[in-house]
Amino acid sequence: MRALLPAVLALVLLPMAARGQLVGFGGAVAESDLLYLAGEPRQAFAVLETHLATDSTDYDALWRAVRASVVIGLEEEGNTAQNLWFDPAIHLAHRAVALRPDGVDALYWRGVVTGRRAMNAKPSYAVDLVQFVYDDAHTILSRIERAVARVFMGNAALGDASWENARYHLEKSVESWPDLVLLQFDLGQLYRKRGSREAAVQAFRKVLDLPAAHPIDPRLQDEARELLAELSG
Repeated sequence: MRALLPAVLALVLLPMAARGQLVGFGGAVAESDLLYLAGEPRQAFAVLETHLATDSTDYDALWRAVRASVVIGLEEEGNTAQNLWFDPAIHLAHRAVALRPDGVDALYWRGVVTGRRAMNAKPSYAVDLVQFVYDDAHTILSRIERAVARVFMGNAALGDASWENARYHLEKSVESWPDLVLLQFDLGQLYRKRGSREAAVQAFRKVLDLPAAHPIDPRLQDEARELLAELSG
């Protein structure tokens, strides 16, 4: 990622007309990475969508399309608008995992999108989605000794054992990727919803200390700031 930063900076500084000349530069996947890292997930998704229409089995394009969809969905207001992005992303994630069952990126982003979709789901569907989260986390743990898990939070359908399982996997994820704002934010949310005020405050403070690397990070940091004020009040 560090090697991409000069190119990303150049892309950000280019006017839109000049950006258009970069179409095809390094291929669709490389182009989508530049757009995503420049804070343009919708444009990144559009590039990937066009590419997948002609090459539907491109694993690298599939998981990146899921990544862009998650960020776009998180920027939408309301469950219905978010699910319009999350539901197709789940389908894309399943396709990516089917192509490469041990692919860490596909497993990671399938965990992300199913966990996020579960937050907007009815209990019966949410439990099915959460199973993907746990299964994918266990797969990654067993194969490369690090966990990636997204948690379904805020539904009484899950008992204490499920909450503990979610907490375990999410804490393992944060240990593996301590610089990811999204993981730290979700950990804080989990603590908050389970009544662990001090742990939640600590997690949200870490969110504010981290550099914003993904397009959704500034928004999550704003939410963390609001939640800290709420917890302090």
